[in-house]
Amino acid sequence: MITYDRVMHAVLGTTTRAHRVLHRVSGGRLGRRFPGGATVVWLTVPGRKTGEPRTTPLLSARDGVTGAWVVAGSAGGQSSVPAWVFNARAAAAGRLEVDGVVGEVRIEEVTEPVERDRCYRELIGVWRWFDGYARRNAEVRQIPVFRLHPVTP
Repeated sequence: MITYDRVMHAVLGTTTRAHRVLHRVSGGRLGRRFPGGATVVWLTVPGRKTGEPRTTPLLSARDGVTGAWVVAGSAGGQSSVPAWVFNARAAAAGRLEVDGVVGEVRIEEVTEPVERDRCYRELIGVWRWFDGYARRNAEVRQIPVFRLHPVTP
């Protein structure tokens, strides 16, 4: 039997690889929005084991309170936590590209329940599938939510 996780792993992997190629070939001009208009940000953090930079495209929303970018380790609703989450937790800082502009960010995992839920609702507002991802995983795991705060020089 083919499980949701196996199918979504293949779909997400293919989509991410295609997005990376599109981003590279276009010099970052294409793929800045996901179907439906959600902003795609590119988070780069060192790998927690290798120290090598790891760049991940993520759907994001602006936090209406802090102005930071909000992202979630949803993995498209899979039951496993994506690798970038562990790297982000270990790094606490990284580089973010949004609409071709690159800058440093401080990474904050939002763990306080009310604030986490508020931030997650921001994501649902830009990509309704986030709601289904959370419901699908309610008994397996809580999807981690992060705010990416721009660091001014």
